[in-house]
Amino acid sequence: MLIQSLSVSSVPSAVKGLRPPQMRSDEIARVVSDILADVRLRGDEALVSATARLDWPEVSAADIRVPVEDLRAALERLDSDLRIALELARDNCAWFHRHELVPDWEEVADQGQRIGIRQRPVRRAGLYVPGGLGSYASSVIMNVVPAQVAGVAELAICTPPGRDGSVNESVMAAAHLLGVEEVYRLGGAQAVGALAYGTETVGRVDVISGPGNAYVNEAKRQVFGIVGIDSLAGPSEVLIIADPNARVDWVAADLLAQEEHGSGAEAVLMGHSAEFCAQVSSVIEKLRMGATGAGEAAADVGVTARGADAGDHAAAADSATAEASSRLFAFYPEAGQDFVEVACALADEYAPEHLEIHFDHPRDLLDRLHNAGAIFLGHHTPTAFGDYVAGSNHVLPTGGSARFASALGVQTFMRRQSLIELGPEAAAALAPPLARLAESEGFSFHKHSAQLRGGA
Repeated sequence: MLIQSLSVSSVPSAVKGLRPPQMRSDEIARVVSDILADVRLRGDEALVSATARLDWPEVSAADIRVPVEDLRAALERLDSDLRIALELARDNCAWFHRHELVPDWEEVADQGQRIGIRQRPVRRAGLYVPGGLGSYASSVIMNVVPAQVAGVAELAICTPPGRDGSVNESVMAAAHLLGVEEVYRLGGAQAVGALAYGTETVGRVDVISGPGNAYVNEAKRQVFGIVGIDSLAGPSEVLIIADPNARVDWVAADLLAQEEHGSGAEAVLMGHSAEFCAQVSSVIEKLRMGATGAGEAAADVGVTARGADAGDHAAAADSATAEASSRLFAFYPEAGQDFVEVACALADEYAPEHLEIHFDHPRDLLDRLHNAGAIFLGHHTPTAFGDYVAGSNHVLPTGGSARFASALGVQTFMRRQSLIELGPEAAAALAPPLARLAESEGFSFHKHSAQLRGGA
């Protein structure tokens, strides 16, 4: 773990170091463009060709859709404890997303016109569930549930097959548990193309959601405008802000949990002191070497459950820095800098996907924090609960996009439609100012259209 001091003024440069510019690959863009064009032109033939080349050599068009009987059988084979956990995650996620629903409204404005907004779901959504290390039943829940709460009538899942055509058992089981009967053995750019354009087997959708690799991301980028997309997901990230009462072993466990998200995942600690950061780094190394638990690892390096002992912390910090991990970073405030001020500056500049606040009174910081995908409050709230069962959605903005983007939710699958209704009195009142505005912009028939209704 690389450990560095930090001041408010050095935060921007530190964040640039954490998140170097991501160069879009021209080669990936070209490959994706070719696949999408082929899917648009040849439909199922293109899907079979790409899938045989990249995933499943023996695929045929008839094999692309997973039979409903296979989904049902996967759910029946599911371990009972896992099924209970999935049902809990589903129920909590639905409860959370129901709170996002807002009523339609209409009101009469000052000149007598009736205006309002109504919300309507898209008709059909496509949900991408990655394979390999990212083949998660929890991702099925996080994508399907908000779409169902929104009222989407038709849902289709695409997930890449194995070399033998198999699909992850828990993904199939979760799909059936949630009532989704359309599951396709499709991955990569070809899956995105099938959902965006439609083929003989796969119906076109209105919105595509779900994370994937660089090819999936690029495909979503290229089809945006033909369909809606949720976001362009990057590597997962967490920022942990830990005060003097934070537990070393808990912080270390949370940082290591972030590493499990795979290549590029980033874990950043803003500790209250260099000593604390060094202790966390030592516990991480002990855990990586196979210690049986965080408590044992903490004891091995001479730290208490909360805070520091009186050892040679500077030497420990130097040692930990020498053993730095490329994707684990730690900061502490420079001498004379206020810890909370530096921490809040780092959080807002970094705009992390996950932000953990390890404070006894974490809500004291909320008004000073503005940019984060999800905020986990207090010592007992690691990111893992949000990833699985707390109820919030784990599809969150990454790569600093929490400055302007939000988590996947009901609104991803809905459209707001404005309602406008004028009677004769409202038309008469609004036509003169409209006419003047239209004149100023050179739109004479806008003026004429309004004046016909306004009686001029």
